[in-house]
Amino acid sequence: MKKKHNIGLIVQGGSLRSVFSAGVLDAFNILQFNPFDYYAGVSGGAMSLSYFLSGQDRTLLTILKELSHDDQFINIKNVFSEEGFVNLEYLEKFTQDKYPLDVKSAMNNLKGKTFEIVATDMANGNPVYLQPTMRKWLLYLRASATLPFFSRGVCNVNGRQLMDGGWSDAIPVKRGIKKGAKKIVVIRTLPKNHKEDWSYFGVFGGFWHRNNPKLSKRFSEDYLYYNNVVEFLDKKHDGIDIYQLAPEKYLKTTSYASTLEKIEDDYRLGLETGMHFVSENRALFE
Repeated sequence: MKKKHNIGLIVQGGSLRSVFSAGVLDAFNILQFNPFDYYAGVSGGAMSLSYFLSGQDRTLLTILKELSHDDQFINIKNVFSEEGFVNLEYLEKFTQDKYPLDVKSAMNNLKGKTFEIVATDMANGNPVYLQPTMRKWLLYLRASATLPFFSRGVCNVNGRQLMDGGWSDAIPVKRGIKKGAKKIVVIRTLPKNHKEDWSYFGVFGGFWHRNNPKLSKRFSEDYLYYNNVVEFLDKKHDGIDIYQLAPEKYLKTTSYASTLEKIEDDYRLGLETGMHFVSENRALFE
């Protein structure tokens, strides 16, 4: 019999913008607010959730501050290199050498609960929901963040070539509902009213993978998939309560560029957003 979940926590990706999510989740930890039994994260959102589940407050803030000006992680000169513009292998080595994820604590805190890291199957463009283990947690995080043309193009996991989950299920709220969640908190790194438009990157990806029609469509119509889930979030659904935590305006930090001051500001905004949410809504989750 499949386990049914009641309360879900979904965290959108956003690369450096995930510092906002880190602030929200640190507030949850500080206030001991964790009524959730289902978690799902995409790319940077999955990394934020990982440090939340391990109880390592402020760790992701520190990591993002250091990486924001580290040209071994982000370097425009490496766009056409083997590692790409964003070096995920360096990220993994950097974090494990200096700020290792306490996987054992995270696994202990997940007992009786479910955490899914979202990636995209390069074979068909469909989402893949990976449940981390002691041995494969870091591998799954890398798979969820692998961006074709920006980082090393694919990540091999269990015989499948995977890439960033944002291309197939950027905000996996429908997945949470499918898993049985009736109350879902969604942390977003873009304003609630943000809608995507077509992009040169999506057009290029669609053309590059033109021999794989399903994957090509994921790239060329990525903005339609995103806008569809945004519209879903804004609607009322019988028996389902969705709570969105998102910045009212665009964050000062962008996906791959920021300053230490901007990162601190966006983190504090997340911290304040999380604290306000808990103070106003804790009773609804008890």
